[in-house]
Amino acid sequence: MAHGQFVRSCGAPSPLSPVSGAGTFDVVPSMCVSERYDSNVFYKASTPGVQREDYVTNVNPMIRVNHNGDYATGFLKVGGFGETYVKNPGLNYIGTSDTLSLDLNNSIKRWLPNASLSVLDNFSYTPLPPGLVNPEAGTSPSAPANVQDELAQGFLAFRTNKVMNNGTVSTSYATTATTSLHAAYNVTIVRFGSSSSTGGPTLFDTTSQTGSVGGAARMTEIDTLKINYSNTQTEFASRFRSSHFEIDSATIGWSRTLTPNISAEVGGGGIMISPGLLTYAANAALIMNFLNNSATISYHRSVFPSFVGIGVPMISDVILLSAIQKLDQQWQLGEHASYSHRSGGNGLNAVTFNTYGASVDIYYWMTRIWSTALSFDYIKFNSEFGSVTSDFDRKAITLSVRAIWG
Repeated sequence: MAHGQFVRSCGAPSPLSPVSGAGTFDVVPSMCVSERYDSNVFYKASTPGVQREDYVTNVNPMIRVNHNGDYATGFLKVGGFGETYVKNPGLNYIGTSDTLSLDLNNSIKRWLPNASLSVLDNFSYTPLPPGLVNPEAGTSPSAPANVQDELAQGFLAFRTNKVMNNGTVSTSYATTATTSLHAAYNVTIVRFGSSSSTGGPTLFDTTSQTGSVGGAARMTEIDTLKINYSNTQTEFASRFRSSHFEIDSATIGWSRTLTPNISAEVGGGGIMISPGLLTYAANAALIMNFLNNSATISYHRSVFPSFVGIGVPMISDVILLSAIQKLDQQWQLGEHASYSHRSGGNGLNAVTFNTYGASVDIYYWMTRIWSTALSFDYIKFNSEFGSVTSDFDRKAITLSVRAIWG
């Protein structure tokens, strides 16, 4: 999802869409315009005097610059977006979502032929809450293409101005033909502004730093074993108080190529949350990738910072399903479903979030430049903050037209 709960059809191009950027230097502009019926633009339960239904126009211009050079390969994607509301014009807004990706392998291999180095940075500004992130169908949920937004886990369910920057530097070194070492460092900064909702929980500005090291070994032609250790330190700050917590996790994972088109992953380990809370990590995935069909089914359990309410670590369980069917050269169908459960704190500070989501998208490429999409999205959200509960659902139907000149 590009920048909000239901702007899917103006998001990134599908992995089965035409690919641009094969030259040394390319500038690829694009534009997407969509019209949406939205049953709940306030992300809240029915309230007297509040018009939750609305018709929304979204305009999303974007420029992508691709570069394939002797020292670095990568792209810069800069996009703006704006939404206008028929019944609630006070919600009109503009925002941005930008990505910088650099593959520095050509540079580092001049000195270390077995090494690799990459940099990825994502920046966004929007008042919309994020949607629950699904992996691209037919890819591993942990693949670099599937950047997991920590806010997009189903627990920030109201409108509020938000600036987020997520930067990662990662490197690896092939020690032998079958073994390698890797390391990464990530910094995530989240800053909240004024909220368009009233009566919501306290928001915590957050800075998280994560360092990880590990290794991988190809045990057989079809089996790979991975180990990983990571340390995350998170600082929370609000108008009322601040807090800090630290997470150490150690995991081991195994992946196997079952057939030329099907692979599986499973893993797990321990998580220690300072000052002494112990829990476990777990993940499993089945990835299917055929010529005209692809699908991903995955389960993931981990710990993430809470940006609302109490500013404590939240234990998260997420089940995801994503599938794509290429019906013919011009038609494509996509389906996504997800469930997220999060809980943390205790006593009066106990908090629980549950999110159920589903969507169906059908795409049609009229020409190499022009495409259109029709999408249906549904989300159901409930939360408990101590004795305070919240429950609502939301439906959206979106028709979009997109042009990519490149």
